[in-house]
Amino acid sequence: MNAFVKRLREKSGELWWWSAIIFISCRFGDLINAFIGLWLVPKYVPQEELGAALPLIQAGGIFGLPLAILVVPFSRWLTIYATRGERGKIKRLLSIAIYGGVGAFVLAVLSARFILPLFFERMRVAEGSLGFLIVCAGLVTPVSTIFNNALQGLKKFRTTSLINIFGAPARLVVMLIAMPIRALSGYVMGQMAAPVLNATAGWLSLRRELGRDVKSVPLGKDVHDMARYVLPFAGYMVIGTILGTWQALLFRQRLPDVESAAYYMITRLAEIAAYAGMSISFVMFPLAVESNEKGGDNGRLLTRMLVGTIAPGLCVTALLAVFGKMILNAVPLWRDYTPYSLLLTALALRMTLCVAIGSFYSYETAAGRFRFIRYWLPIILIETGGLVVLTGHGAFAGILPQGALNWMASLNAGRLSFFVWWLLASCAAQAVAIAIHIAARRK
Repeated sequence: MNAFVKRLREKSGELWWWSAIIFISCRFGDLINAFIGLWLVPKYVPQEELGAALPLIQAGGIFGLPLAILVVPFSRWLTIYATRGERGKIKRLLSIAIYGGVGAFVLAVLSARFILPLFFERMRVAEGSLGFLIVCAGLVTPVSTIFNNALQGLKKFRTTSLINIFGAPARLVVMLIAMPIRALSGYVMGQMAAPVLNATAGWLSLRRELGRDVKSVPLGKDVHDMARYVLPFAGYMVIGTILGTWQALLFRQRLPDVESAAYYMITRLAEIAAYAGMSISFVMFPLAVESNEKGGDNGRLLTRMLVGTIAPGLCVTALLAVFGKMILNAVPLWRDYTPYSLLLTALALRMTLCVAIGSFYSYETAAGRFRFIRYWLPIILIETGGLVVLTGHGAFAGILPQGALNWMASLNAGRLSFFVWWLLASCAAQAVAIAIHIAARRK
């Protein structure tokens, strides 16, 4: 049996083998996450507040932004050091990241005092304990990602698989205890459970890997290279996080309660289309960094990654196109959202494209290439700016010509259908730009 598994692993290659292992371990957790997202949360969170669930978590990313900026550069150099066998530098890099987490916490608490009151006013929910929980959720996610990326860079995929298996049950237990007390607070606490477990397990694993016998080594001239790498990435990260959070706020602020709740529900189902792509992308990053460090041609890796991401996503999208209405109508908690079955299909297609697009950008950053920002930036600015202007055109009365205002009013953009098709069109534009980018480079 062991010989068969060894031959299968050798024939499939590192990408497909560990993608499959992580995919399987993640899907165990997704069964629990599906129960949480599709039954538990709608049961406890009333429809008038359900649409606030996703923006609350998205807003937490703002407070963890300084730390999140360091995550991908951290992951890249950690993989480089692992490839070179420089474990002393890995230990120093982890120490820097931990001190950065402490500084980020102080900065987040100070900024939350000014940001959160305005945020909760637009979310139409009472703050209570939510403010503190959102700050914590925003910070624990990048801290978890640091340890996760350390395991990723060291190719500790087996440990990652085990963490994935236990993360969802921990989340479920926390939410079952906390949500009956206050639904939204329990929801945010549940989102923190898996990252806390991830960080703890990652720290214990790395403590054995980088024990006292491994001496911390100064990074030397690599610090300068990291600074040059992080500047373009920081711009990409800051703009993407701010605009992504703004979009999430628009879904809650500009849509009726029933439609913002419908967006929460159908995205839980549409995410199934992204499962395979997320597993492949996780494994791909350290392999791409390692290949680039060794001077190899990883164009084949990119092709396999895109095919493995898009093909399963399109299959799930096709199934939702045929059976989506039936699925939504089958469960009493979901029946209010049956009229949005077509948007469910559109969102599944968008999720597929988003994961493929994100994987390509991750692949490029792994190699230290940022040319994609030249087309990503204008597209993402039009995407979010268009929604802001078209759904709030009344604020431009007396500034824009009346004819333009009348045209924007005729679009009736404050609808979930407009939001979904607009965002799908933006993803399609990015996909076309990436295809042109790849074709031009291969020529």
